[in-house]
Amino acid sequence: MKYHLSYIAALCLLLSACQTETPQAEPAFYHWKSQLRQDSSQLAYLNTLGARRIYVRLFDLDWDERLRSPAPIAEVQLGDFPYTSFEWVPTIFITNRSLKQLPIQETSSLARRIIDKIERMRQAAGMPAIREVQLDCDWTASTRKVYFRLLKECRRQLSQNGVQLSVTVRLHQLRYPEQTGVPPADRGMLMYYNMGEVRSWEEENSILNLEAAAPYLQADQYPLPLDLALPLFRWGVVFREGKMIRLINDLSPEDLQDRSRFFPMAGNRYEVVKGTFLQGHYLYQGDRIRLERATADDLKGAVAQLQQLKWPAPFHLAFYHLDRTAVNNYPPALLKTLEEQLETRP
Repeated sequence: MKYHLSYIAALCLLLSACQTETPQAEPAFYHWKSQLRQDSSQLAYLNTLGARRIYVRLFDLDWDERLRSPAPIAEVQLGDFPYTSFEWVPTIFITNRSLKQLPIQETSSLARRIIDKIERMRQAAGMPAIREVQLDCDWTASTRKVYFRLLKECRRQLSQNGVQLSVTVRLHQLRYPEQTGVPPADRGMLMYYNMGEVRSWEEENSILNLEAAAPYLQADQYPLPLDLALPLFRWGVVFREGKMIRLINDLSPEDLQDRSRFFPMAGNRYEVVKGTFLQGHYLYQGDRIRLERATADDLKGAVAQLQQLKWPAPFHLAFYHLDRTAVNNYPPALLKTLEEQLETRP
């Protein structure tokens, strides 16, 4: 009887520990620029945060009409970076139009080409061996079947070398896995940004619209273990005759101070009063610009929403993305606060 009671007590303690286990957020960053170069301020930023993992976009995959097949474009230029000091997750963005035209029987050969190109780029740059590859695609009903087959092939081939496959997951895919399907991968990365109506002039902040995001969190536990990506960026949304025509990345109020060209309106909005160039784009008189960014309060509000989800222990809290905007506008103390907030149960 003593042994029986001791066993029950130990079991109760174990169950109690499992129930009270808290998530552990490990900081990481995305790198999504065309060149990866050593930058002392960025390295100091990463070191202060203790961020050792970087998701680096190596290239995009888009349809090549000449080859009649998806092909790499916008390949990153890998330069003099201390690669051996970090854990690298090669990340490949895949367009839906490339999947729409891909015959499903060619997914195995495409998977091999993707993996081989990643390995060639890794070796040429002197990156250490990788433990994970991430594919980024906002798949649709029309591309789901071929995309999932491609994921299955990539995962099978990567697993032969002990490498995991992760995928990005958007809010609608989190909320409705029965309709959108669950990708055959080892992990998912919940992309918690770009959730508003960016094409609508009335939108306040499409980068982090927490009111729009809230209904999508009313979901059961997602079938894949999830990591989390939060935004550290800003942009200007340009409208012409009421229609959105482009995004201008990293646009700030300081770029629009010239009152002879830009007239300030309410709500972080501006009107172009004289035709002008802005960061390489020509704007016409009458064009309008809405500035958007993820503020500290926005990020804290997002984390407050996300506390209700069950995060694995540990999981990666990835910030998008590593550049001067992040370094200059999002102090390490703020990001550490977000980590601690996520590790605390509501």
